[in-house]
Amino acid sequence: MNRKSIIFFLILLTPLFSIAQTQQGYVKTKGRMVNGKHVPGQGLKGATLSIKGRATVLVNADNGSFSFPVTNQQFRLDSVKKKGYQLVDYEVCPKSYTYSANPIYILMETPEQQLQDKLDAERKIRRNLQKQLQAKEDELEALKGSGKITVKDYQNSMQKLYSQQESNDRLIEDMAQRYASLDYDQLDAFYRQVSYFIENGELTKADSMLNSRGDIGQQVNDIRQRGQVLHEKRETLQKAEAVQRGDIHEAAQRCYSYYETFAMQHLNDTAAYFLELRASLDTTNLEWMNDAGRFVSDYLADYDRAFPYFQSILRNARDEYGENSDWVAVCYSNIASYYYDKGDYAQSASYNDKAFAMRVGLYGPNHPDVATSYNNKGCTLMKQEDYGNALINFNQALHILQRKYGENHPYVAGCYDNIGENYFYQGDYAKALEYHSKALTIRQAILEPNHPEIAYSLNNIGCDCIDIGKYDMALECLNAALLIWTNVYGEKHPEVKKCRGNIGSTYLQMGIAQAEEGDHKASLENLNRALPILSEVYGDDYETVIQLKKTIQVMQSAIEQK
Repeated sequence: MNRKSIIFFLILLTPLFSIAQTQQGYVKTKGRMVNGKHVPGQGLKGATLSIKGRATVLVNADNGSFSFPVTNQQFRLDSVKKKGYQLVDYEVCPKSYTYSANPIYILMETPEQQLQDKLDAERKIRRNLQKQLQAKEDELEALKGSGKITVKDYQNSMQKLYSQQESNDRLIEDMAQRYASLDYDQLDAFYRQVSYFIENGELTKADSMLNSRGDIGQQVNDIRQRGQVLHEKRETLQKAEAVQRGDIHEAAQRCYSYYETFAMQHLNDTAAYFLELRASLDTTNLEWMNDAGRFVSDYLADYDRAFPYFQSILRNARDEYGENSDWVAVCYSNIASYYYDKGDYAQSASYNDKAFAMRVGLYGPNHPDVATSYNNKGCTLMKQEDYGNALINFNQALHILQRKYGENHPYVAGCYDNIGENYFYQGDYAKALEYHSKALTIRQAILEPNHPEIAYSLNNIGCDCIDIGKYDMALECLNAALLIWTNVYGEKHPEVKKCRGNIGSTYLQMGIAQAEEGDHKASLENLNRALPILSEVYGDDYETVIQLKKTIQVMQSAIEQK
């Protein structure tokens, strides 16, 4: 017998929690230049980072890479530790950083290596400066000897030269610190070579390389001019973008108002058109895309048309918020719902599990969205005939929702509905009727009389009544459900088809029961009522329809012979 589709009551609220982005980085030794060749640094696996407000991050990758979620744009790095190593730049910690899509690089060396690098850099610089001093002295001596300068000019120049050398200690310290801290890995090939020449005092070569890229004054002037042009274009573009945003917002409002207008009239195809039109205005707007996908899925039952929306939302949510976010969890839940509706319960369970794990991590175990995942897991388990575990999940969801919302809430009613469904599939129709009746009582108290969830309850109760032989009550409930669903969804929706099938099944069961009691005339009347309904719903080739036609013919002949 056909039942209603189990309700996947998705909690699709705008995210209430800070959205995490993922900051990437590396802990490594410095890249170097050795005899003019680039030697990359090594990742430092086993380093630990202490970030304010979260657990310590352990570097597990061989290349020294790490990542951690950043809920705000700013984060503070309190310490970085690795046994036997020290930070190359002590100002790295503690320090506040701004989230960036680019990785951060943290350089560490052994104390011995870092000291040796500083001494080597200082030695090179001192030697180079000494060579420059000697060259200047020799030049002045030659000028004096050739009589090109006077003795007094010579003495003044030498005094000035030696005076300049007194300030070199600060220069030596600064340059030694820079080159002892320089990570050649972060330079391109051109500037690796330039920096290498400077560090080794080959200033003519460095100057030649730099001059190979043209006049720096002209380059700066060109950059300034382009910057001014870009600034003017940017201002024009910003004004155009502001107009565009306003137009998009106004058009989106119009689309949504059109949607509401047609949805109120239950003209669902037209309502869906305007939701999809709004979504096309900005395919990165997760809420607009989700509204379109859910409406197409729920009200048109066009699951394949809805699925690309769910896939697009998932891609955009990952790009905007990272993998571990509430929007990604919503996407997993929606995709699970798609596979459920398509009958692929293994895939549905897989996505349910992803959504469940993410929600527990984001919100803790007692959040309503976690209850949604419990409920959805229960539905797939029930379809897989694992009724015991399905009931455990439904009850977990029920307890969370009752604590959060109390008894009279649509989500609580949804749990009762699913628990009743679970009992129905096990053949315990009395228990099923008990829980379906609880769901109906809640829904009738808090929802409008023509709400589709009331039709779900009425349909379920009707099916329960068929199996316990209360056919008049079954028809009353099923016809009431059919009226609501037809008004809300239109004639072509699967729920309408299933409800008609259930009405046909009711007449069939009534006819069978009456035949067993010997009332063949009443039985034939109800079987004839069942036939056109079941034939319309399932087609003339459906086995039950074929057998029913034969039974009617036999009974008709028997009655006529009497």
